[in-house]
Amino acid sequence: MKINASTALYRRLLAFLLPYKGRLGIAVSCMVVLAACTAAVAWMLKPVLDEALSGKNQELIYIIPLVIIGLYLIKGIAYFGQAYMMGYIGQRVIYDLRNMLYERLTSQSLAFFSHRKTGELLARLSYDVTLVQGAVSTAVTALMRDAISIVFLLAVVFIQDWILALIAMLVFPAVIYPIARFGRKMRHATLDGQASMGELTSLLEETVGGIRVVKAFGMEAYEQGRFRKFTGDFLAHQLKVFRVHALSFPIMELLAGFGIAGVLFYGGIRVASGETTAGTLVSFLAALLMLYEPVKRLSRANNEIQQGLASAERIFEVMDEPIHVQDKSDATELASFSESIRFENVGLQYPGSEQKVLDQVDFTVTSGQVVALVGRSGAGKTSLANLVPRFIDATEGRILVDGVDIRDVSQQSLRNQIALVTQEIILFNDTILNNIAYGLEDVDLKRVEEVARAANAHEFIERLPDGYNTLVGERGAILSGGQRQRLSLARALLKDSPILILDEATSALDTESERLVQQAIDLLMQNRTVIVIAHRLSTIRDADCIVVLDKGKVVQSGKHDVLLEEGGIYAELYQLQFSEPESSEVAQSETPELLI
Repeated sequence: MKINASTALYRRLLAFLLPYKGRLGIAVSCMVVLAACTAAVAWMLKPVLDEALSGKNQELIYIIPLVIIGLYLIKGIAYFGQAYMMGYIGQRVIYDLRNMLYERLTSQSLAFFSHRKTGELLARLSYDVTLVQGAVSTAVTALMRDAISIVFLLAVVFIQDWILALIAMLVFPAVIYPIARFGRKMRHATLDGQASMGELTSLLEETVGGIRVVKAFGMEAYEQGRFRKFTGDFLAHQLKVFRVHALSFPIMELLAGFGIAGVLFYGGIRVASGETTAGTLVSFLAALLMLYEPVKRLSRANNEIQQGLASAERIFEVMDEPIHVQDKSDATELASFSESIRFENVGLQYPGSEQKVLDQVDFTVTSGQVVALVGRSGAGKTSLANLVPRFIDATEGRILVDGVDIRDVSQQSLRNQIALVTQEIILFNDTILNNIAYGLEDVDLKRVEEVARAANAHEFIERLPDGYNTLVGERGAILSGGQRQRLSLARALLKDSPILILDEATSALDTESERLVQQAIDLLMQNRTVIVIAHRLSTIRDADCIVVLDKGKVVQSGKHDVLLEEGGIYAELYQLQFSEPESSEVAQSETPELLI
């Protein structure tokens, strides 16, 4: 990255300090006091040697120790003030940045997540944000504190002996190159390490989420090998970072040694010839040694800044990603649904894809109707259903709810009208009560129990150790598939929205669970407008309309009997699914992948 781009990136990062400029001002004031006291200690060595210890002014022997104690007390207070204030600011900036990033992520459309690895996003939210902290707190503290210290100590050395000061300063131009060189190496190594951490986190998330499959196929050793590869890559990048850190210190020490050696040589000659006093030389050397320390710390601060900039680059990349599904500035509230959902020449093409997922889809769902979407895998059923609540937006045509384009109303008012039940059951690591009442406030427990009974869930909930207050574990780990699905149906019942999108949820359930879930689904569908993504054709025979999709286009539509008589794709799928007796578990378990 070019210097001006790096500067712009760092300015953007430092803008997060602005809300805390009052505390920053206090911290800077403490740094000034700290630097002034440090310089004063170096300055006082001259009168100690030239006046007090030489016997010219013995009273100073009693006064100077008290002054030094006072200076160090003030230094301690100032150091605490700047350290606490900058630590507070750094933590608040990370708090703000992490929340902003999370808000940005949760505001993105489904299309954003379709080409992103979950583990990589988690790494940016945790690992990258943590590294940024060094750039906005530790490094900023070092830059300001050490820069102020350098100014005060430079004043001391030039006042003591400007010729010696110029000799010492000859080293400083040579210091700039290694600082810049090590900074670039640190930036590249950090970026590579962060990419490795993203891959590692993604693998960990996939393996833990799919641990049953890993064990079922005996792939533990394979996954362990993949994990070792990623940890090895991360180790290599981290060792490179440590090498840069380790090299910067001795090089800076060597350069400092040249400067001090030059001062000792020339200063010793001047003291021996009587041109200056020993006290002046010792005071000068003390100030010079103190001066080299903040210069060396600036090198370390630059390394931290480069690490932080590498992280900030990855964070801002996510934050700058456009949010493709947003409310218009003049978006209105959608009135209660009463008439129809109209798909008007709808087309959809994902970014970066050359092929349309949906093309010229045109049909109407009238209020109170049950409309089923059927088709082979990849036909576009789920994508079409995702357009209704605006999880993604159509790239062609429009969707009208009661004659209003859904892009003209607020997403919140639109989604308030829609309940969603998918075959991918999403439960949160919370209580059963909070999972059923998810998204709702001040829900009466009696009402929750009513919908749980209607969803055939109350009985098994009561048998759990803490009833409705039982924690379900991550993704509902303590519950069976049928129990999890009944909770998701209870959630939809409690929301009581007029539009229901149903990715039929009885697949992969045992016979008893399927019966209980189907009863709950039948109840949920009553008096609602329903869009069903059909999984088993036996469940949609009574649908008011069946829309058959093929390669993103509507190729057939009508009722079950009519479509069978027509032949075509629907009849083919039906014959394929029911070529064995309907009660055959094999037929029901092997065909769904053709229809999803």
